[in-house]
Amino acid sequence: METVSEVLQLEHWIYGATPEKGYCTKAESTGLNGPLYQRYLENHFTPVRVEKTASGSTVIDARMIHPAPANNEVLLSILGRGIPDEYNRPTIQNHTVVLPGALLRSGRVTFAMAEAGLVEFDRRVPKATGRVEPLFIRLPEAAVSQENSGTGIRRFITKAAVDTLVSRFLSDAQGRTLLLCRGSTHQYRNELLYKLVELLCAGGEIPVFTAISDAPTLSAMNHFRLAISSRGVRADGTWTLLDASIDRPTLQPIRGRAPVYSRIAEAFGT
Repeated sequence: METVSEVLQLEHWIYGATPEKGYCTKAESTGLNGPLYQRYLENHFTPVRVEKTASGSTVIDARMIHPAPANNEVLLSILGRGIPDEYNRPTIQNHTVVLPGALLRSGRVTFAMAEAGLVEFDRRVPKATGRVEPLFIRLPEAAVSQENSGTGIRRFITKAAVDTLVSRFLSDAQGRTLLLCRGSTHQYRNELLYKLVELLCAGGEIPVFTAISDAPTLSAMNHFRLAISSRGVRADGTWTLLDASIDRPTLQPIRGRAPVYSRIAEAFGT
């Protein structure tokens, strides 16, 4: 991963159904060291509920975020429909890109920028296999300030809910939160996931955490610290349910972490 002029080169890979092989890594960029990164997604490359996989007409559109701390990097995965297999059965595809953690925390790179690169690649090479070219993302001329992280987040969630989520993350390093956004669309939850992680992790105040923008399979739930869902899902007792529309925080602010709450207030314009 390197920056040349104002263009960032990003490694990526595609996991999905391959004829006569089943699900496996279908394609990866030329500079990717697959085992170094793919271990973070082991056993949950496609954590989509059974009812969504059976029918090819059911929309699958979710995002996963995983920290890759060994190299101070972050993995962004786009989950969607793959091409039908050799028996014309519907399939799922996971397209993952490796992002530099420092640039993400500074606001210079955003999840939306990375997604745009993945979508454009899939448009150009819909049946990619084997070794493929890396992604090239053009960086903005000036770094985006950390104060701009989370801009527009008030359209998706209340400030009280974000303050509660921050307090939970700061007080419980292992805590898991199921964020309930009733009546939301896939696009709504995907954008909320991006804005939440970028806002909370700006400047390294909160380490990047595992998160997914849809309720995963029950077996995959505990791979994540945050899951966003449009409805209640089954989870064990380690999960806390948080309604995105609450009026008042349910946890007290954590002492000594005022900069985090101040940044949230700025994002909400308060």
